[in-house]
Amino acid sequence: MKRIYLFIAMTVVCATSLMAQDDHIIDGLTSVATIAGETKTADSPQVSQSVDSLKVEIPIWKQKLFYGYKFDIYYHQDSRNATKENGYSIVLTPEIGWRVKEKLYVGLRIGGGYQDTYSSYSYEALDGTIKTEELRIQQGSWDVTPYVRYRLKTLFNDKVGVWLEGHLYAGMEYPRVTDGVVKGTDYEGLRHTITYGAQVSPVITYQFNKKSTFQIFFSIISLGYSGTTFCYTDPYSGKKYNEFTNDVIIFSGKLRNLIANQFTPGLYGLRLGVQKSF
Repeated sequence: MKRIYLFIAMTVVCATSLMAQDDHIIDGLTSVATIAGETKTADSPQVSQSVDSLKVEIPIWKQKLFYGYKFDIYYHQDSRNATKENGYSIVLTPEIGWRVKEKLYVGLRIGGGYQDTYSSYSYEALDGTIKTEELRIQQGSWDVTPYVRYRLKTLFNDKVGVWLEGHLYAGMEYPRVTDGVVKGTDYEGLRHTITYGAQVSPVITYQFNKKSTFQIFFSIISLGYSGTTFCYTDPYSGKKYNEFTNDVIIFSGKLRNLIANQFTPGLYGLRLGVQKSF
């Protein structure tokens, strides 16, 4: 029995001795250490060196790389010549980019969209009479847009940024008449269109937090060039041919058209987006 009491006493002495030792027990999540039974923070000299060894630097790709999306949804109306159109468009464009410098970003957008348009076309028939046809055109599209963005100014403690963005774009559109008569309209024999161009326009951003930035695109006051290739197939001979149009995008001309209630998809619009850091 005496041996049992002696063993228990030696065990208690050893445990007390271990607790009294100046061991570093570090919690990497809370940066708190327990030394000789006393809780200390990372600022304490006994643990600062140990806590510093736990710090992990953020990888460069996480600091530089970002992703996001641009979202367009708007109603459009166009009245010119013998054509009247109204409808809506929805476009979703994911993007990925790289922060070259604090004020300089480069990126790439690849997106697709849907457009539903009701049109009224007037044309001269073979017998010389003027006829009017109403159409419903549904259109799918996709585009690729590389861009460069430079920050001009920050406001409100760097929360708001004013940027100038220049981009190239190219894409395809696939219009299909789903209601009405196609014959005698611009859509007779139309297979698809190819769009391309360059544009410079301002962008306003608002930083919610360290990882999320809200974007507003002001394409209405942009400068640039746009071109379109219309690809047709002759419904009688089956021969394929192309038609080309182009347009210089100028602030004053676009604004004048907008005031005249001529809102054309792809040329005007307030577009929203979000950028996020990894």
